[in-house]
Amino acid sequence: MINAAEAAGDRLGDAAEAPVSLGTAWAETEWEPQEGIGPLGIRVAVVAVDGQETAYVLADGNNMEPWLRDRAVDELLETVDAAEVMTTDTHIVNTVEADNQIGAEIDHSEFIDTVADLVEQARADLEPVEAGMATERAAVTVFGNDRTETLASHANAVVSLGGAYALAVSLAVIAISVLLFFVT
Repeated sequence: MINAAEAAGDRLGDAAEAPVSLGTAWAETEWEPQEGIGPLGIRVAVVAVDGQETAYVLADGNNMEPWLRDRAVDELLETVDAAEVMTTDTHIVNTVEADNQIGAEIDHSEFIDTVADLVEQARADLEPVEAGMATERAAVTVFGNDRTETLASHANAVVSLGGAYALAVSLAVIAISVLLFFVT
């Protein structure tokens, strides 16, 4: 995937440039986590470049009912050139049944209408922006097998010494208590 991104970046580096505009919209929505939509609601970004508008929709939920995404994208393609509907994969909305994806409890048409309205709001909010990118690398320590074994051996050592330590502390406390009893 990284190689594909690099190849795409190389090809785009030679592509013609055009001004970029961005518009955003957001609604918390009336839906509750028990209905599959988390507290972040639905967020929309519309990007316009050289006459092409692309809508990115992010719904705060954990997955989406089959075909709901496709129906929403089809609806959006009536007003924009390209669209993508995604979820945050939040686990705030999880229920005991583990089946609480977007669209399981809410009306599909109402969801699609809300998304379409937000895309229109984002289109109305379009304004020129500058875009750029940078690459940062971070060293990340992975908690692999070696570290797990080290942690387990330290835990075992603490447990094995814990009994002797507790006995020593208890005897010291009793000795001090007896000494204080006879001295005072």
